Amino acid sequence: MLALSFNMSVNFKLSIKVFRRRGEVNPDGWGIAFYPDEAAVVIKEPASSIGSRLFNFLMSYSEVSSRIFIAHVRLASRGEIAYKNTHPFIRELNGRDYVFAHNGTIRDYKRFRLGRFKPIGETDSEYIFCHLLSEIERRGVVSWSREDFSWLHGKFRALNKYGSLNCLLSDGEYLFAYHDIEGYNGLHYVWRGSPFSKVKLLDEDFEIDLQEIKDPGERGYVIATKPLTSEEWLSFTPGELVVLRNGEIVYRSSMPKLSSEEVNVLKFIRESPHRVSLKMISSEYSLPIDHARDIIRRLLCKGLIKQDSRDRVGWSSQDATFYTNPPLRDEIDHLLYL
Repeated sequence: MLALSFNMSVNFKLSIKVFRRRGEVNPDGWGIAFYPDEAAVVIKEPASSIGSRLFNFLMSYSEVSSRIFIAHVRLASRGEIAYKNTHPFIRELNGRDYVFAHNGTIRDYKRFRLGRFKPIGETDSEYIFCHLLSEIERRGVVSWSREDFSWLHGKFRALNKYGSLNCLLSDGEYLFAYHDIEGYNGLHYVWRGSPFSKVKLLDEDFEIDLQEIKDPGERGYVIATKPLTSEEWLSFTPGELVVLRNGEIVYRSSMPKLSSEEVNVLKFIRESPHRVSLKMISSEYSLPIDHARDIIRRLLCKGLIKQDSRDRVGWSSQDATFYTNPPLRDEIDHLLYL
C-alpha cells in the first residue's frame, strides 16, 4: 500500500514509480485513488502493474495531482482476480467519497454487520469497508472530531482481532492509516519539506534530486508498507492509528518513541513562551547545528512540532522557528510531564 498526504496538490509520479515495482510480487491487481477536488477518482486494473499500458499512461499524464493519494497492489487471498475485487474501493457517504485499501486477511468477516452499504465483490476487504462505513453512518459522523478518531481506532482494533489489518481510509479531507496490532507486513512513513534532498530509489538504480522536482511550498507525508527511498523512514507502532490532514498529523492513537535528546528539545519548545529557532536549540544544549537540525527533522517527521508559517526560510535554516503541534499537545504534555 502507498498513501500521500500533502498541504497542496502534488504530482504522484516519483512515489508511484517506485511503488510500481511491488507489482512483481503482488501481480493480481493494482489501483490508484486521488481527489482532484471533493470527488475521488479511482483507476484500477485486475492485472500486474508491471507492463501495464494503463499504468504507463498514468505515468505520462502530467495532470494527475491531488493532496491525497492511495495506491494498492494486490496479491489475491480471497476472491477471483477481477476488477470488482481490486483495491482501492470507493463509496459515497454524507456527500463525501470514501476510499479504502487493505493488506491482510480478516477471518469470519461476515460476523460484522452491514447497513445500506453492500459489497460488490468477494473480498473480506470490501466487506469490512462496507461495515466501517455503516458504523460511521450509524455514529452520525459528518465532521470528524478527536473523539471520532478515537472511536474509529476502536473499530479498527475490533476488526484486527480476527486477522491481519493494515489499511488506508480517506474521505478526501482526512487520511486514516492503521497498522496491524501484530505488526503484519510493516507500515512506514516519511516527512518531506523544503529544502528537499537527493534520494536514492531503493528498487531503481538511480538517484533523484527532490529539490528539482518539488515545489518549495510542498510539505507532507508519504506512507508505504515498505520504505521506498533512502530517506530515514519511521515505523508505525503496531496497533496505531495516525490521522493526517493537509499534510500534517492531527491525531496519533499512541505516541512515537523518542530519544532523550528529542524529549529535551521537545520540552524546551513546549515550555518556551515564544517560537523557538534552530539556532536557539543549538545554543541551549551546546549542540552542533547539524545535530540540532537532525533532532528537529525527527520531531517534524513524528508530527510533534511545526515550523512557524511566518518564517521566510526552510525548516533546516538556523533561523527557522518551531512550536509544538496544537492537536497533539495533550498527548505531548502527557508524555513530558506524567
